[in-house]
Amino acid sequence: MQAEGRVVIFSGPAGSGTYERMLEAARLAEEWGYEVKVERLFDRMARVARERYGLEITEENVLNLLRERLISIRKEAVEEIRGEIESSQGFYMVRSPATFFWGGTLITGLDLDDVMKLRPDAFIVVVDDIMPVKARLEADPEWKTQRFTLRDLASWREQETTLVEELARWTKAEFYVVARAHPPRVFADLVVHPEKPKAYISFPMTHVPPDIYREFEAKKDRFVDELDKLGIVIFDPATMAEGVILSKLEEYENRARSEGREPDPGEELEITVNYGGEERVYRYTYQELAAVDPLVEGQIVKRDFAMIESANMVIVYNPLGIPSPGVACEMMYAHKVLGRDVYLIWGKEGRPSPFYTAFCNRRFSTPEEFLEYARTHVRPRWGGMS
Repeated sequence: MQAEGRVVIFSGPAGSGTYERMLEAARLAEEWGYEVKVERLFDRMARVARERYGLEITEENVLNLLRERLISIRKEAVEEIRGEIESSQGFYMVRSPATFFWGGTLITGLDLDDVMKLRPDAFIVVVDDIMPVKARLEADPEWKTQRFTLRDLASWREQETTLVEELARWTKAEFYVVARAHPPRVFADLVVHPEKPKAYISFPMTHVPPDIYREFEAKKDRFVDELDKLGIVIFDPATMAEGVILSKLEEYENRARSEGREPDPGEELEITVNYGGEERVYRYTYQELAAVDPLVEGQIVKRDFAMIESANMVIVYNPLGIPSPGVACEMMYAHKVLGRDVYLIWGKEGRPSPFYTAFCNRRFSTPEEFLEYARTHVRPRWGGMS
């Protein structure tokens, strides 16, 4: 059965483009025929401050308020939103980070008391690569006075995700970590179609030869589109690209060693990332990249595991039959630790490694073979899809 109404809190650090994604998802859900209300906690706080305290707060000055006054305004704003939720029907999407990193201090954006009042059905932590996040914050009037390193932003994201996961556990709400680069339909489905099956798509990335990766990725994306047509919500790890930091550092350090020298902390390195067909170039010193390297490396694994935890199944897309330690770890975690169904698409002749076959429910020779299986087995099992 489809949900008649839900409250979903969208968190995630500032600069992740969360509110824009919410608006896109809300418009899509409304096209599907759902009544959706989008609420930004700051907007409600600004009204409370003006009408009850005679204060004109802006996004540029709100975090400079005395802690006690800021908490009072937030509590009253939350109470107002709760009252409207109770008196209306439909779906509520509420935007507020759980934390703010301001002036070198972590400031609370939502606490357990706020969450207990809002009684959310789900939390969605929207995350993005730290490179575009830093660029957005540097261009944002609210945040341009702050000076963030890449390490600051990675640390903030980790603390935000950890706190929201804890709030979800306390309130027994659904918890999702979703990269901003996922299409709006993923966010819309998580709000209005909680009954839809959710799958994490696992596939080799670093081990695919560069000359064939583009074609491999395009085929994978077409396969994801076919899964979406079946009513399966897909979590795709390729929606985050900051692993390029690790490869850029390795490339530079290898070059420095070959030249018989130590890496220069102040040397500027150039990173090029393709976002939606648009190439963006970022430049950072070796020192800044080296400082964030261990956080990025650990968070890649933790984030992918979080998406697996949010999914009902893992679909391994590997028609090339390329061995991948990362894929094997994801299969084992899903199958043995979480008890998820794991389906392996392995097109290469010959039997896959036992470390693949031991951690999957069923193996398929082609993507088309899996799609046919999904039509007759996955859809009837989960049901309720539109």
